[in-house]
Amino acid sequence: MERRDFVANLGITLALACTAGLAACGGGGGYDNSTPPPPAGGGSTRLSVNLNNELMAVGDAKISGGVILIRTGSGNTAADFAALSSTCTHQGCTVSAYNKTSGLIECNAPCGHGSRYATSGAVNTGPAANPLTAYQVTVSGNVLTVS
Repeated sequence: MERRDFVANLGITLALACTAGLAACGGGGGYDNSTPPPPAGGGSTRLSVNLNNELMAVGDAKISGGVILIRTGSGNTAADFAALSSTCTHQGCTVSAYNKTSGLIECNAPCGHGSRYATSGAVNTGPAANPLTAYQVTVSGNVLTVS
């Protein structure tokens, strides 16, 4: 192979590699969160919380097992909590926190794109375009279960 052919082939290879890399990193919001992964252990319970010692104040939140659980009311009924997928629908990373001041779920790290969601799961601020998946909450005594 002549030097000219080698350099031309190398240029084409690098151009293809760069194009593929950019396509893989594109922030077009293409993550599909419509079918969340099944919970560990094969059961339908995603998360259980003892309300005697966790999520005791309105605005308290917990991120665990693919779920963000937020106390939205002062009672101990299912209606006093919001349970959503903790997987951001924009790039698939885990949302970082619930902001008590704004009342929004924030996705700041590690993605760093700044999407925010309401406690209903609806997108408040993009670039995310799809809502977070909502899960069912049940309360029996002081044990809250997300399924």
